[in-house]
Amino acid sequence: MKRLGTLNQSSGTMSDPQNNHPLNNYYSTIYKRYDLVNRIFTFGMDRRWRKRAVSECLETHPGKIVDLCTGTGDLVTEMARAAKYRPELTGYDFSEEMLQRAMTKAVRDDLPVHFVKGDVASMPFETGFFDTAAIAFGLRNLLYENSNAERHLGEIRRILRSGGRFVILESSKPSNRIWRLFNNIYLRFILPYLGGVISGNFQAYRYLSISSAHYYTRAEMQDILESSGFRVLKSHPLFLGSVMLMVAVKQVAE
Repeated sequence: MKRLGTLNQSSGTMSDPQNNHPLNNYYSTIYKRYDLVNRIFTFGMDRRWRKRAVSECLETHPGKIVDLCTGTGDLVTEMARAAKYRPELTGYDFSEEMLQRAMTKAVRDDLPVHFVKGDVASMPFETGFFDTAAIAFGLRNLLYENSNAERHLGEIRRILRSGGRFVILESSKPSNRIWRLFNNIYLRFILPYLGGVISGNFQAYRYLSISSAHYYTRAEMQDILESSGFRVLKSHPLFLGSVMLMVAVKQVAE
């Protein structure tokens, strides 16, 4: 039976550590202009990047897929459009405002996506429930200066079956020093101010710009994943290394 644009709130998932994170309030104020800011500041390339991530998510024809930190649902709704079969799709996020935005898209386009509200640090899904987990521009928020970083990665690993895929689309630190300089200037002096003007929340885009500028290189991200029980299969630089697309799998316990 198709579940169209439904929203559940998982009990006990809004844990105190997540409530202390600054993003808890940011997204409740910027959700209306969030997609617009993404289009403007990536010059529309975020759509192309998401399509590549979707291809990686669907490559092995997984039956159950979760889009973590789904936000306004761009990634999971693109999966629903692109899939040539009928996977069970779930969008998961802690922001009710962002999820309502995502659900509106799913209902508008008649897409079979189920949405759940909750905290990645304590997810309501059974161990090994999903074949594939994806996250687009949300892993940074779970790891950057976050005391729950290990717990977040542990929970993501827990809900994946052995050998299940973890597809990551995220900002990264370019290896080329000259491009890194321009990238940092853009992130520090353009994104926070124009993002603040468009969204009305300067503090939110100040945090997002700083966390992007200071985030990991692809090599550093690979080390983090592999030390957390994943094996990296693919690692692609996008936009001259300002963005990374990585595909990892949950290591089978020996």
